[in-house]
Amino acid sequence: MYQSNATIFGERARNLSLIETFSGNLPSEGLFLAMQPIMSMEAPYGTLDFEVLLRMRAPDGSMIPPARVIAATEANGTISALDQWVIKTTLEWIDCHRAKLTRTHFVSINVSGSSLNDERFVFEIGALFRRYQHVVPMLCMEITEGVALHDLDNTRRLVDSLQHLGARVVLDDFGSGYTSFPYLRDLPADALKIDGGFVRDIHHLSANAAIVAAVIGLARNLGMQSIAEWVEDAPTLEVLQNMRVDFVQGFGIARPQSPETILAATSAADFIEDPAILALIGARDIDRSDYESLPDKLH
Repeated sequence: MYQSNATIFGERARNLSLIETFSGNLPSEGLFLAMQPIMSMEAPYGTLDFEVLLRMRAPDGSMIPPARVIAATEANGTISALDQWVIKTTLEWIDCHRAKLTRTHFVSINVSGSSLNDERFVFEIGALFRRYQHVVPMLCMEITEGVALHDLDNTRRLVDSLQHLGARVVLDDFGSGYTSFPYLRDLPADALKIDGGFVRDIHHLSANAAIVAAVIGLARNLGMQSIAEWVEDAPTLEVLQNMRVDFVQGFGIARPQSPETILAATSAADFIEDPAILALIGARDIDRSDYESLPDKLH
């Protein structure tokens, strides 16, 4: 019991310390970005798209779990500043390296619900997008389904605003609220990212397979593209391939990478290590004309 309580108190102390770290301005050191490749099923060797992920290193060099960082900034009201830092840093990085990102068609960034309801954040992001208008079309803003449906009118205005500025919009964790399907006609998103909880067990749970197939079909019928996350093995990928999903993301494709590693790669498929997954996607035979002619939604 003593050891259990000590562990709990230690965890609380670390959380309080992290909250204190984010009080006032964001810390000048420790924050950095990682990037997880997202593979096109139509052109696995022809594109290198990815999602930007926030990471933080403690003063002792250890990694702080992202969930703790998010919780700390939500607790003290600095989550919008953190989201803005991620977006600004990403835009600066794309602008600096765009000559090397010729095979990157979209870069995804998650935005918290708190930020989306913060008028100052929306204003600041609008100004930032206008400053980097030449690279904003590469940005794909991910909004979770739950946040989108919490205030549908506000979400609709936000989606319109982001798309007017040149960015694209993905509804993230889609399927977690299955009854939300009818609302899609009011949210002109560019893509749906299917909730990973359904994808993970898709090859042995028929209910999950039915839901995922429905989302993929719905996206296609509405002129949107589909992204499946948490793809960790060949059986999962094979089911998704047969369902004609557009993009896949997960440890079976690639773990989060450093920006330097992304710049050195030529495609998302470069990171695949599982021979069974490599066998599914086929040989490296795509040329430039193949991926330049991909459908222009996310590609």
